[in-house]
Amino acid sequence: MSKSWHQASWLYESLAFAKAGDAILMLGDAVQCVDAPVTLASFVAKCGAQGVVVYALQSDLELRGVGTPLAGIDVVDDAGFVNLVVEHKKQVAW
Repeated sequence: MSKSWHQASWLYESLAFAKAGDAILMLGDAVQCVDAPVTLASFVAKCGAQGVVVYALQSDLELRGVGTPLAGIDVVDDAGFVNLVVEHKKQVAW
């Protein structure tokens, strides 16, 4: 996901298509919501309940000066990003 978190509806739209074992990677402008509990807490809880793992790209967090992500969001570096792409054969961009 790379859309601005100010349009939070895309969070839940993406979750409607996710299934257990899937991963959601926040990058670009989307990382700006990872430390916003009001916006993200219920989303992360629903992901956990569905067996979907949420990630944020470290370089985008640093570039945008975002603090520590909310619990339940794993931070990955560029190599981790590549591993996610290899691990998940199908990707959908939001």
